[in-house]
Amino acid sequence: MPDDTPRPDRVAFRPIAGADLPALLRWLEDPDVHRWYDEGELTLANITARFMPVIDGSEPTRGFLIVIDGQPAGYIQAYAIGDHPDYQRQVDVDPRAVATDLFIGDAACRNRGWGAVVLAAFLDRVVFGEMGAALAMIAPDPANARAVRAYARAGFRWVKTVPVVDEEHPGNTGDEYVMLLRRGAFDGYLASAKTDDPGTT
Repeated sequence: MPDDTPRPDRVAFRPIAGADLPALLRWLEDPDVHRWYDEGELTLANITARFMPVIDGSEPTRGFLIVIDGQPAGYIQAYAIGDHPDYQRQVDVDPRAVATDLFIGDAACRNRGWGAVVLAAFLDRVVFGEMGAALAMIAPDPANARAVRAYARAGFRWVKTVPVVDEEHPGNTGDEYVMLLRRGAFDGYLASAKTDDPGTT
């Protein structure tokens, strides 16, 4: 019987490319994704306009395809809060913090524990690893209980709920459930996770 346990070694991250945009659009069209991750008009032209600056590096956001067992499964990105001063002012978090956003696009990978595993792997390899952050932030919609639980399992803790207004992207306006995780606490989380059943992470 194959082992279906979500584990970090089954997860990889590949920089998003132009060829990935049709898959990104298909995932965003899924109501279960679109409810929480609104990128505006669901057309390839709009998604290209929104994500091409990430792909070509003209926007200071690092975007990756989530790959599980070699198959594209979702999207994840990271950016320094200080690179978005209006947003930083509204959430009032250290500008050196690195924020992460993600969604699992493949419906077969949802509700199986992958969210926390993917996020922890990304923090380890990219946010606290390559980017050298001392503080990570994630800010889901307060009503997205599934995401909140997954992020808490990855070590994040709620600090406040704040209203955010995004004048450029009105679909991103609303309350955000600000959760923070310091590097030292994450290192402790990793150490304890290695002694637990991998299915609990």
